[in-house]
Amino acid sequence: MKEQIKHIPAAPGVYLYRDAEGVVLYVGKAKDLRKRVRQYFTGGQQQRTALFLPLIDNVETIIAGSEKEALLLENTLIKRYRPAFNVDMKDDKSYPCFRVTVHEDFPKLEITRKLAVDGSLYFGPFTDAGAARATLSWLERAFPLRRCRKPVPGGRGRQGRPCLDFQMGRCLGPCSEEVTRDEYGRIVDELVDFLKGNGKKVVSTLCKRMKQASGEMRYEEAARLRDRVAAIETVLEKQDVVGNPGEDIDVLGFAGSGDTGVLTCLFIRSGMLVGRSDTVVRGASAPAQALDAFLSKHYRETVPPPPVILCLEGVDFSHVHEELLSEMGGRKISIRKPTRGRGLRLVRLAAENASQALREMLSRERDARTIIEELQEVLKLKHPPARIECIDISHTAGRETYGATVVWEKGRLVKEHYRLYTIGSSDTGGDDFAALSEVIERRFTGTSSTLMPIPDLLLVDGGKGQLSRVVKTVDDYKVKHLQLAAISKGRSAKRSGVHTVTDEIYLPGRVNPLKIEKHSAAMHIMQMMRDEAHRFALSSHRKRRSKDDLLSRLDGIVGVGPTRRRALLTHFRSIEEIRIAPEEEIASLKGFNRSVARRIKESLQ
Repeated sequence: MKEQIKHIPAAPGVYLYRDAEGVVLYVGKAKDLRKRVRQYFTGGQQQRTALFLPLIDNVETIIAGSEKEALLLENTLIKRYRPAFNVDMKDDKSYPCFRVTVHEDFPKLEITRKLAVDGSLYFGPFTDAGAARATLSWLERAFPLRRCRKPVPGGRGRQGRPCLDFQMGRCLGPCSEEVTRDEYGRIVDELVDFLKGNGKKVVSTLCKRMKQASGEMRYEEAARLRDRVAAIETVLEKQDVVGNPGEDIDVLGFAGSGDTGVLTCLFIRSGMLVGRSDTVVRGASAPAQALDAFLSKHYRETVPPPPVILCLEGVDFSHVHEELLSEMGGRKISIRKPTRGRGLRLVRLAAENASQALREMLSRERDARTIIEELQEVLKLKHPPARIECIDISHTAGRETYGATVVWEKGRLVKEHYRLYTIGSSDTGGDDFAALSEVIERRFTGTSSTLMPIPDLLLVDGGKGQLSRVVKTVDDYKVKHLQLAAISKGRSAKRSGVHTVTDEIYLPGRVNPLKIEKHSAAMHIMQMMRDEAHRFALSSHRKRRSKDDLLSRLDGIVGVGPTRRRALLTHFRSIEEIRIAPEEEIASLKGFNRSVARRIKESLQ
C-alpha cells in the first residue's frame, strides 16, 4: 500500500478500497487524495475503519475536476457498489409534498412524492400522508382550482359543460370559460401566498372582499368567500407555529451510541412545524460523518431543500454541499451553525428528539435480541433468527391463487421487502402444496433471491403437510442455511371452532408439535408474523380481485382492447366512476371517440 500511495496524485477525487477479490470495501472523497489515503495507514484508527484495513488489497483513485465533482461521484459510486463499510443510512421513505403547477396556463394543486425540475412550486414535506391528504381536502375548498389530470383543462367535458367539481363548487370551471384567466390567477396567487406562510394575510384580504360583496348585495359571492375563509382558518388552527411566518428551515440533530446513531430532521415550513424524520445511521462515529452522509443522500432522493439548514456540528465540504443544494433548489441554500437565540433552541430541540428516537431504537433492538435468543432456544435453531420471513397462500374457492411473504428483521416489520406472488400454473388451483412450492422456487431462485438476503428462519402458515412440502422444495433447489418451522391452529380448535386453544408449532423431522408456552415472546412473534402474512395476502388479494373485476366488466366491449382498457383504468378508479361519467368525458380520452364511449356506457348500465 505504501508503494501505491506514492503514485496517488495530490488532487481532489474519489478513492475505492478493494479486497483481494476486487470487491469494493469502502468509497470516500477527498480534497487531496494522497494525503487522505495516507491517513488511513498512520496513527490510530476508528473502530469501523480498523475492521476493513486488514482486508484492503489495493486502492483505486479517480481524479475529479473539483470537490463538488468528487462529492457527486462519491454518491454515484456508493449507490453502484453499496460498500459494506460506508455509512449506512436507513430511511427509505419518500415524503408527500404539495405541488402547484404554476408553469401551466391554469395551475392545479396536487400531492406528489416525486420531485422534478418542471417549473412547479413544491411545498413540504409532510411526514404524515393522512394529514397531508386531509389538508389538501380543506385547501381544495378554500382555493377551488381545477383537479383535471391533463396539463390543459377541458379533457373532462366538452366546451360549455364543466365537470361535476364545478357543480359542487370545488372548481372554477376554466375548461368552459366560467372564470377569466386573471381571476383564476388571483386565486393561484392566494394559494401560493398561503403555502408560503401568509395565511392570515390571505384571510384578511378575503374578509374585506366578503364585506364588500355583502354591502353590494352580491350575497352568493359573499357566501362563497365566507366558506373559503372558514376552510383556511380550519387549516391554520391545525398548525403549530415555531418560527417566523414564511420561514422554511430544516433543523438537524444527532445522537449516537458507538457507531450507531439517529439523525433527526425537523421540517419547519412557513414558520410551522409540519413533521420530522428519523434516519438510523450505522458506521458514523461522529456527528459530522452522519451529517455529511445525510446531506449527500436525503435532499437528492426524498425532499426539496429549504433555503436554510441548521445544525450544531460542521460538516466536511459544507460549502460544496451548499453549492450542490443551491443548484438543485434553484435558489441559494445556506447551512448554518447557530450559537444563540431561537436557532440554537431549535437545534437543541432536534438533538433531544434524536436522543429520544435513539433510546427507543436501542430499546427495541434489545427486545429483539431477547426474542431472537428465545426463538433460537425453543426452536433449537443452529443460527439466531435475526431475519424471519413468513409465507401464506390465499385463493378464492381454488382460483386466483396468490402467495404472500412478509419480513421481520431485528425488531421491525420490513414492509419494503414484502412480496406478492401470482400463482399462474393451471395445475395449482386450490392446491396449497403446489402453490407453496412455486412461491419457494420463485423466492429463492428468481429476482427476489438477488434483491433480498436469505432469511434465518422461514415460517410457514400451515401444519406438518405444508412444512414437509416446503422442506422437499428447499432441498430440491438446494437453498442452503435456511431454517424452517410451521405454525398452525390447534387441532382441537379446528374441530370445535374454539379460538383460545394454543397454536401448534412444527419443525422438520418432528412428528408431534413443539410445546411452547403460549404467552412466551417466541410464540407471540410467530403468531404476529402469521397474522401479518394473512392480512397482507388478503388485502393484496382483494385489490387484485377488484382490478380483475373491473377488467372483466370492460372485457368483451367491442372496440375496447388492452390499450383503451388501460387508459380507462388510469383515468377512472372504479366501474362506478365510469358509469356516472359523462359520455363526453370518456370520448375526450386519448384514442377514444363518441361511438366507443356510447358502447361503454350502454354496456355498464
